[in-house]
Amino acid sequence: MPISQSLHDEVAKKLQDAREAALATVRTRTDSPGDEAPSISPMAHTGQNDDAPAAEMIAHNEEHFADHETALLHEIDAAIGRLESGGYGICESCGCEIPEQRLLATPTVRTCVPCQERIEKEEGTGRGPTM
Repeated sequence: MPISQSLHDEVAKKLQDAREAALATVRTRTDSPGDEAPSISPMAHTGQNDDAPAAEMIAHNEEHFADHETALLHEIDAAIGRLESGGYGICESCGCEIPEQRLLATPTVRTCVPCQERIEKEEGTGRGPTM
């Protein structure tokens, strides 16, 4: 059964807002005023007497954040695609409906809780204790 129109509208707004926020973050990291190097570039973090390793570490962190934002944008776009095609709210693993509360809490979610827990257990990516 397709999701309700009110849920569709609410999720669509959340996804659009999240997409705009992610794009704004990406622009902040890659755009730079005038002739300054963008923050993702190592040159952006070296002053006249700064050491290059520290600047490279900062640039590496910026690159990691950019990768994260890019992955997030892909997740958001995929969710928007499912919403538009009518496949939104259905677990990609078992085909069951994903509860409305889960969809509202995490609009990019693709699996129900039991399937997500099973996947995390199989991949060892759960949020359990780590050392």
